[in-house]
Amino acid sequence: MSEKFDVIVVGAGPSGNAAAYTAAKAGLSVLQIERGEYPGSKNVQGAILYANALEQIIPDFRDDAPLERHIIEQRMWVLDDESFVGTHFRSDDYNKPPYNRYTIIRAQFDKWFSSKV
Repeated sequence: MSEKFDVIVVGAGPSGNAAAYTAAKAGLSVLQIERGEYPGSKNVQGAILYANALEQIIPDFRDDAPLERHIIEQRMWVLDDESFVGTHFRSDDYNKPPYNRYTIIRAQFDKWFSSKV
């Protein structure tokens, strides 16, 4: 028996999950493969999630996504081997719902996002 798919997505990180979710929601036959034991199992880092893109795909994601906390300050650095320059921006607007920036633990978030796919 031969299986055919409209789309094959390699990886179950945020980009792979977004691609698989969007394709499946559009009615395409999707195969998603992940090298880890489960989505996020190979990831041991945290990250910042900018919510706008995910909200366009899953509008109510804030209801059950494993979000750590919202962020009210951004810091940016430009570095080379000898020096750096940096700045930060803080706004009370970042502290008003719906929040746009969250810290996440990728192992938990990737597993949750894949469950939605």
